[in-house]
Amino acid sequence: MVAGALVVGLLWVGVIGFLIGWLVVGLILIWEWQKGERLPLGWRIGLALPILAIWGAGLHAPLLRGLPFLFFLWAVAILLFSNPTQDFYRSGVGLWGATFLGIGWGSFLWAFWERYDWRSVLAFLSVVWVADTAAYLVGRRWGRHKILPQVSPQKSWEGLVAGLVAAGAWGYWAVEWAGGLAPLPPALGGSLLALVGFFGDAWQSAWKRYHGLKDSGTLLPGHGGIWDRIDALLWVAPFWFFWHQKG
Repeated sequence: MVAGALVVGLLWVGVIGFLIGWLVVGLILIWEWQKGERLPLGWRIGLALPILAIWGAGLHAPLLRGLPFLFFLWAVAILLFSNPTQDFYRSGVGLWGATFLGIGWGSFLWAFWERYDWRSVLAFLSVVWVADTAAYLVGRRWGRHKILPQVSPQKSWEGLVAGLVAAGAWGYWAVEWAGGLAPLPPALGGSLLALVGFFGDAWQSAWKRYHGLKDSGTLLPGHGGIWDRIDALLWVAPFWFFWHQKG
């Protein structure tokens, strides 16, 4: 509810206000990632702006827009067929932590900059929020069969299915209202975005477990850091950007 009110407020302010808010979010994400990687304070400060610039500039290059799909397949394979809490650096995923964050952050930045559309932003965010809420409520009440217990013990198949169904039902209206996700039907588009978001959440959980962290940060008391709250959104953003550009 708080995040929704903040987003609506930034959209009301306009494109400049929204982008300034997103730049601040980017700096916080970099700080949380670097702190989790236990980089010295000087490195955290010195690398923050250069990394942010690379995130923003790099993802706008057409040749790099296929990276989200390659990284997604790579990370999902590790989550499903390996032990990411032990094999992060052996697999190379941990080494590319900033790249994973940057793909999501940069995709949302350019999607908003090139096509300022408050309906698109709200639809994109609401699909993920609806999926997360449904998965949490159903999983907490009826979840019995765990998906990735070594990564996130609370995630269940029951919750995942509920999230996909809820995102599909909501997406049937929201995705179409925002202009569609070519060539996907709206309901299917909503469910696929929710599935991508699930893996984004799971990947971040694996990263935290590898580093022995409960949360990515302490900025939000009782809720962890900014990355904890938008981990799914950062993975969904590149796919939304790609499909919506085609719409």
